[in-house]
Amino acid sequence: MKKYLSSQQFQNWIAEINKRNFLKNNFLFIVVVILPFFILTFYYLFIASDKYLSEAKVVVKHTGPPSPTFTLSAFFGSSPATREDAMHLQEYILSYDMLDYLDKKFNLKKIYQDRNIDFFQRLPSDATHEEFLKYYRKYIVNVEFDDMSGILTIKVYAFNPELAKKINEAILEQSERYINAISHKIAREQMDFIEKELLYASQKMQTAKNKLISFQDKYKIIDPTQEAQAAILRKAQLETQLATLEAQLKTLLTYLSEESFQVQALKSQIKALKDQIEVEKSKIAGGGDTKLNKIAAEYLNLKLDVDFSTDVYKATLSALETTRVDASRKLKNLVIISSPNLPDEALYPRKAYNLTLATVLLLMFYGILKIIIGIIKEHRI
Repeated sequence: MKKYLSSQQFQNWIAEINKRNFLKNNFLFIVVVILPFFILTFYYLFIASDKYLSEAKVVVKHTGPPSPTFTLSAFFGSSPATREDAMHLQEYILSYDMLDYLDKKFNLKKIYQDRNIDFFQRLPSDATHEEFLKYYRKYIVNVEFDDMSGILTIKVYAFNPELAKKINEAILEQSERYINAISHKIAREQMDFIEKELLYASQKMQTAKNKLISFQDKYKIIDPTQEAQAAILRKAQLETQLATLEAQLKTLLTYLSEESFQVQALKSQIKALKDQIEVEKSKIAGGGDTKLNKIAAEYLNLKLDVDFSTDVYKATLSALETTRVDASRKLKNLVIISSPNLPDEALYPRKAYNLTLATVLLLMFYGILKIIIGIIKEHRI
């Protein structure tokens, strides 16, 4: 006896066949698009940990007046000095030093290794220091520089809003210490150098003066050049008197004998003048070390040393004042334009955006696979 299917059973059988045909015909679409989409949706809705963003904006400013030098970069945006300082600060914020400071302050490594954080965003428990730094730069802190305004934007990501704000505040505090330490160190090094030079110039000037005073005390002469000039003047005057007396002697001898009292007296005066002239000559020049020409030459050397060392001291003293002004101009301050905010909601991960982007990419991949499979089938035929 034949057994017939009821109407309901027949409909179920047809539905099962259609279902199998649908799964068979759309297997690639389900595997490539539907399944990954549902996995991503499940991850973002039930597994992914929410991340909060705290943002701050700062700029490095010099305390002194701006440099009068015109540059093209300064016309279109920040000055070269501002850009350089901002770049240095950016590198410092992303450095091992800042990471070690934050880790010591907040036990950062342990916080981001928490089991409550989803696997894909969690720092591995066996992460090395280098891996921790990569994680820090990729998932915790991001620093952006605006070349037009010279503003640094510091972004901190954390899995609770209070921690994100605290980390950002700690970064700002340490950055301010870094900027102050660097600028004061440069200014202090410049001042230390010029002060040492000033001390050296002062000691050298005093040594030269002491040598000159010892020289004057030794020869009992304040200025040998003046003494030499006075001796030369006296010699010239004596020679003038001698010439006058010799002329008078010649005149007397025209009408008096050499044995006359007047002639003898005049000859005595002439001899005395000649002796005095020889004495003055011996004072001015001669073979001894006490002659005025040698004393004056030594004096001039000592005086030249005193004058030169005095000029060096004056120049160094002027350089000290200039350096003090330049050092004060080079002092820098970290100006906080926008303080770290306390986020109200989690901005990351961007679930809707990520799912939409993933869907588009999956569909594109599916389309490429369909084209490749179609080409393969045509070549088989």
